[in-house]
Amino acid sequence: MPSNSKTHLNRAFDHLENVIYIMAEVIKGRSAEEIKRHLVLDDPFRVSSGEYRRRLASWLIGDYVKGFSPEALKVFARIMTSETIETQTKREILFWKNCERDELVRAITLEQIFPAYHKGAAFLLREDVIDCIVKEKGFTAYMSDKRVTNYLAITSKLGMANANGRNIDLNYFRPNKKSVMAILYFLFNSGLSSSKILHSDDFKCLLLNERDLVSYLVEMNASGIIEFAMAGNIVRLEPKIDFEVLPNALEE
Repeated sequence: MPSNSKTHLNRAFDHLENVIYIMAEVIKGRSAEEIKRHLVLDDPFRVSSGEYRRRLASWLIGDYVKGFSPEALKVFARIMTSETIETQTKREILFWKNCERDELVRAITLEQIFPAYHKGAAFLLREDVIDCIVKEKGFTAYMSDKRVTNYLAITSKLGMANANGRNIDLNYFRPNKKSVMAILYFLFNSGLSSSKILHSDDFKCLLLNERDLVSYLVEMNASGIIEFAMAGNIVRLEPKIDFEVLPNALEE
């Protein structure tokens, strides 16, 4: 596998409940290393193999604990452990983070699913997706097929795409406004400029093109969630609430 092809799709599955568990540990004040040690030694996920527990812990801690700044981690943890925020919103935010942290998830979504979806295609041929992975990422055909299977295990729960024999069916998909709002505020917190946020690939992970995104931003502006205006190439895009209270806003 090429050194620049980072992916966890060889062990991916619907891991929302695992992330929720880990975020509860974050809220208790445990460090990344303490949580990792707990996952390996105490085996709360009931994983029989010690080696697999270590790999699983490294993946989940690396992506969802170390993958955030300390400030953003607190907000993410509160979102994931909230009993009020919808599960679908959590899944969409989690998938956005998958795309950010996993190069193969990002490549399949942005280079395969996104363009096909916006061309109005009803499906993709599974073998075509696998062929692209083999040629562009250097994986074997067998491992690529396995990783596509694991990718679809996630997207089928999300409602975006699912396996159908030799096809990958593309479903009509519109992310929740609260998911888009959350991603937007994480980008605000990262310090990106208004223009870079508007043109960011992050929203393509939820199949939003720029026109789609603008419609969400207009709605959020009308709701007082953000301040948004465009005039030609000039973009004004600013938060209207503090980042720390984002979880509260998502619960309303």
